Amino acid sequence: MNKKTILGIAVIALTAIVAFSACSGSGGGGKSLNSATELKEYLDKQPANSPDQPIKVAMKANEMMIKDIAKVISEAGKYVSLDLSGSPLTEIPADAFTNCKTLAGITIPNSVTSIGYGAFSGTGLTSVNIPNSVTSLNGFSNTTSLTSVTIPNSVTIIGSNAFSGTGLTSITIPNSVTNIQPGAFSDCTSLASVTIGDGVTAIWASAFGGCSSLTSVTFEGTISSFAANFISEDDNFTADLRAKYLAGGIGTYTRSGDTWTKQ
Repeated sequence: MNKKTILGIAVIALTAIVAFSACSGSGGGGKSLNSATELKEYLDKQPANSPDQPIKVAMKANEMMIKDIAKVISEAGKYVSLDLSGSPLTEIPADAFTNCKTLAGITIPNSVTSIGYGAFSGTGLTSVNIPNSVTSLNGFSNTTSLTSVTIPNSVTIIGSNAFSGTGLTSITIPNSVTNIQPGAFSDCTSLASVTIGDGVTAIWASAFGGCSSLTSVTFEGTISSFAANFISEDDNFTADLRAKYLAGGIGTYTRSGDTWTKQ
């Protein structure tokens, strides 16, 4: 092989690498963009796609940019997986991506400590990894496609309606959580099993109301009498299970019909 041939091969290889980099962006997050305007221009050029093959986009955004980004994704009508790693965000604002049905994936930066009310409500997310920086969750209601979520040990509060109406089938609430607020997992009709960590001292009204498939609950905490004052007998579980909880009944309970039995 002569020098001219080798040089030609090298040029072709370099061109391919540059082209690939331009399409892929950096860090495996997809195309790297800097504004909602750039995002719109990019998505407008992309073909229609499916939720299992989203367009991967990486952006660095502040709180003020979030709703503009969400609007662009919704109006583009194309499924997007959004990587916000490295963004200077300390919170995902309330209603940030509400009803953004074509948001199929999200990477939340490690700087975020709070996910606001309804932040991802009604999106197309199927799974979420929540970073260890987050201490308060309140944002995934009515995301029916959501079947898997990772709750880190940093979380202390699961807020009102945080996961209500989602497609979760099981959930483990870590020991760091002390407070499960009203309706947190209400109407999760596919939720079959729950493990509640030993840090929990309050489960509020209807936290698990309407969870018609719930048949197994492992409880390791102690419900305070103060919280009990705000819970009617039928709000969370049957009166039998509630009474056991309030008495500090640590253990695993299974349900047959309307009867809960400690295992």
